[in-house]
Amino acid sequence: MPNELKELVVKEMITKYRKATNYLVVGYQGINSLQFDEIRKDLRKKKISIEIVKNSLAVIAFKEIGNTGIVNLLKGPSAVVTGESDPVVMAKESTEWSKKIPFLSLRGGLVDGAIVSAVEVNNLAKLPSMPVLRTQIVTGINAPIVGVVNAFNSILRSLVNVLQAVKDKKEKS
Repeated sequence: MPNELKELVVKEMITKYRKATNYLVVGYQGINSLQFDEIRKDLRKKKISIEIVKNSLAVIAFKEIGNTGIVNLLKGPSAVVTGESDPVVMAKESTEWSKKIPFLSLRGGLVDGAIVSAVEVNNLAKLPSMPVLRTQIVTGINAPIVGVVNAFNSILRSLVNVLQAVKDKKEKS
């Protein structure tokens, strides 16, 4: 590959990797092109991209943007999975595909600025997504308030029932 072409590829990688906040490195040795296209299409629907990289050029790009920790994961045939949104969704999708296609192997990555191993990516995949977590937090915060409101409502209902009974008794007499 001529040097000018390499420089252009590295510049493109740098601009792409600066936009993304989460990266996963996967090994793909043994996957045929049809399987890889299927993975790529499925991930693209979820706003996640996967691209095969030349390790030496990816190392230059990651060093340029200051993510040197991920460089150690780029050994052998490598593909980089990037996503701008929820890292849990990215981890779940990558883990699911590695279960479907055994030749796709998770190596680790960079999630929110921290280097993670393949085991940590699998643990991250077990978490609920961010919208679900937010819902659980709001529900947890709301639960005591709802309990207090229901308690007050039951007291008011009881008071209304007592007053209604008194009214009915006075009307009879």
